[in-house]
Amino acid sequence: MEVQIQQEICPPPDSLTFADVDSKLLRWIEAEQAIVKVVNGWKCHKDDVQKQRKGRRYLLEKHEAGSRPQLIDQIMSLGSLSPNSVWDMSKAIELATIGYLAGYLTLREALNVSVTAGKRIQKCTSSWENMGMAYLRYLKTFEGNSERLRASEAAFEQLRNSSDSPYKAVSFEMELKKTW
Repeated sequence: MEVQIQQEICPPPDSLTFADVDSKLLRWIEAEQAIVKVVNGWKCHKDDVQKQRKGRRYLLEKHEAGSRPQLIDQIMSLGSLSPNSVWDMSKAIELATIGYLAGYLTLREALNVSVTAGKRIQKCTSSWENMGMAYLRYLKTFEGNSERLRASEAAFEQLRNSSDSPYKAVSFEMELKKTW
């Protein structure tokens, strides 16, 4: 029973750390997730127990993913149903990032998802501007004129106009590759 509980909650052991990952790749992932991060107030620091709880609650409430296997199923379904959708690939990166924060995925697993989904996003669109606009179009279609849409539109405008925007810190077209 304890082994099953471990599999439901805990990722396999992995020694990969942020120091082992190309900082430009991390900045690219941060830029790709910037709208979501601004709207939700996310900052990824796994050691913060409150953020781990918040991540688990978010995954359960918003995505019905209350365990590692459920989260992996959610991510896999996004990749198999519409691998050419900016929205779905962005959502896969979001789930992987929050899955890491929640303690359901290793850093390696989250980065593997992010690199794969990021490459697909780059095939679908050509810039941070176009990616953000595609994201907002889908959100409007999905949610209509909601508070979340308005907050996301405001976040996108802020990101487009800010001199310290993550969009300006890294090129959208950079080659995404595993360096670990």
